[in-house]
Amino acid sequence: MPHSAQNTRIPEEGGRARLLWPLLAVFAVAVPAALIVVEQLSASLDGFPLWLIVLAGLAGYVVAVKKIIQEHFAESRRRTRTLVWVAAAVLYLGSVTVLVEFRPTPPLARMAGDRDVAVAGFAAADDKQDQRELDDFATDFTLAANGKLPASTAVGSYAAEAGLPLEELISSDDSELEGKTATFADKTDAEIVVAGVARTEPNGRQTQLWPAVYIKSDQVTNLPELAGWYVGERIILKSGWTTSREVRKKVRTDLTQQVGALAEFLDAMDAWRAGNPAKARQILDGLLDPKRQDRNSFVPSDLALLFRGAAADQQAVAETEPSRTKLLEVASKDYNRIIEGTPDTSDTPTSRPGTRAKARARAALSLQANAYRRAVDPTKLCQPDTVRAADLAQVSQSLKALADDDDLTELGRLKAVVNRAQVEFCRISAGLVVDDGTVLQAVEKLSKAQDVTGADELRAFAESIAAGLAHRSGKTPDAIKHIRDAIKHGQDPFQRARYHGWLALWSLELCDPTESTAHQEALDQFAAAKRMHGSNPDDVRAQYEEKIRTEYEEKHAKELRNAPERCPKMRGAGE
Repeated sequence: MPHSAQNTRIPEEGGRARLLWPLLAVFAVAVPAALIVVEQLSASLDGFPLWLIVLAGLAGYVVAVKKIIQEHFAESRRRTRTLVWVAAAVLYLGSVTVLVEFRPTPPLARMAGDRDVAVAGFAAADDKQDQRELDDFATDFTLAANGKLPASTAVGSYAAEAGLPLEELISSDDSELEGKTATFADKTDAEIVVAGVARTEPNGRQTQLWPAVYIKSDQVTNLPELAGWYVGERIILKSGWTTSREVRKKVRTDLTQQVGALAEFLDAMDAWRAGNPAKARQILDGLLDPKRQDRNSFVPSDLALLFRGAAADQQAVAETEPSRTKLLEVASKDYNRIIEGTPDTSDTPTSRPGTRAKARARAALSLQANAYRRAVDPTKLCQPDTVRAADLAQVSQSLKALADDDDLTELGRLKAVVNRAQVEFCRISAGLVVDDGTVLQAVEKLSKAQDVTGADELRAFAESIAAGLAHRSGKTPDAIKHIRDAIKHGQDPFQRARYHGWLALWSLELCDPTESTAHQEALDQFAAAKRMHGSNPDDVRAQYEEKIRTEYEEKHAKELRNAPERCPKMRGAGE
């Protein structure tokens, strides 16, 4: 009997403890894996069902851990068993935290129309707002818009799921809002986003609402500075949201009238994008009528002025002198009206800090593009003694400053970089300056901006400028490399037609018989561009593109006829 106690084996605490870490490693793999499965099965559920599933999983987890402790740590010290429970609990809580923090949101419903409007909701700028009242207002707006906008325009409400930091609409820094809105617009495929922010006066007498619209970048491919948020004039609500039924009815009535202005603006955008800038200008003239400003809250005057200026610029493309100069001057006046407008009053409770500064920066970028057009003769292609040297130098310096202007979106700053490369190429061609690397620096900067929404067309434009510079310097192989990169990143059929045309002409210079492939692709892209415009006789863009196509075909035919004299392998190519 005394010897029986001596024969009893004492547990090896070190050996038992060493089992803890491989077991916890198994937990580390099993628990997150199980939670991922739960998440995949319940991503579309509300929080309550999800937490029921998580708690059910916790019950099974507790049973499993208890069983492991009984089988492997029954004879261990109490401290060791406690350590296992604590480690298992920390592991489970950590896994649930990861699940909650990184839970994927359900996909947003995509809109399928040609010019859809997504209502992202209205946010509170202070703690006096009831979010339910703001959500009701978003619903009212959606209903009013669906009854007022054209039948071809769908309006959808995403107030409960957009998740945008709309408070930044009245902040001096809206960089997070810009980025998240671009992603939201891509996911919903909406061309325009409508939202707003509300604030109540300290004494509670009035609630002020700032409506805002967001223009998606692919709606303004050639003018990215026009993309982004625009904040309208404030709407004053007497006694706040929880007013009488009659007051709320009046708010809905006013809202419906303001939606009509948004509908007109959408018509102007359609006309502008369809190559009918004269019609776009006519509509925008009506929106800018001083008598209508109190009903245009959802179409800020800065937005209307920018697009009216852009329409005049577009109309000037196909015009000859003196009409071209007059239209460019009209556009310049619209941009200057924004730049010279009322400055910010950031110290007042009702101000919208930074919004005017952003509008002025957008207008300044458009104004520099306009100044470039006025400084060159489009028929001379920046030949010596055909440009306004001082004006080009000033435009270049202004664009250099705008490329670092925080009031522009990142896409707008990239536009300033590429436009400056264009201006510098023109100055080099005119014999005013020597190449200082500005063009290639623009290409490099755009190549690093692959994650910026809407930057592909700018990358293509930058590559085409670099191609032109290389060809002018006698480096045709480099020119071909750059123009192939332009083709790779470009989307617009007309621009791609020009790029393929240059590729065909430069390939002829190198006696490359494969130029015929590029030539055929150029013709196909020209045809695609023409089909996009239909037979609209007022489409000034179509007129301009037809002129460019004719000039290219004539030049290609001439070069092809001359090719056999320089290129023995291409004899018969011009026959």
